[in-house]
Amino acid sequence: MINRRYIDVSAPNLMCICVDENDRGSERGRCYSRYSVEPSRFNDLNVLLLKMDRLMDRINFPQASTQSRDFFDRRETTERKEAERMRATDDILSQTGEKATFVVNIQYRQNATWQGKVFWAETGKSCNFRSALELLKLIDGALDEEEDAAFEPD
Repeated sequence: MINRRYIDVSAPNLMCICVDENDRGSERGRCYSRYSVEPSRFNDLNVLLLKMDRLMDRINFPQASTQSRDFFDRRETTERKEAERMRATDDILSQTGEKATFVVNIQYRQNATWQGKVFWAETGKSCNFRSALELLKLIDGALDEEEDAAFEPD
């Protein structure tokens, strides 16, 4: 079980990222949130970030300070239904990855990126991040450290 002391368990967008495989740039695993019974599976960290962003858009938390743009006009014509919570916090925090486990709380979506806190469960380390890229680098660096430690002689 993850130590709750470093995590804001009341955050609506609390996510637990479980990395099961790490092939130097191709991480595979699961992401748990309160809004889905099944985990969201990913094959690399870029896909994970897109899925996390869609979840935050769906629950409208935290609200984005800028509107996302793309090459297509996708204005919403229907009203959004409020997302229903389907998973308890304890269930999210009880999940673990085979290689590493990270609990992410995105507090703000300002300047077209994210700001928040990530907790690395296996080490008990916590770190603030100022952008989605910095979050990626923190997770990638942690996975590299785990892999390097596995090959160190005893």
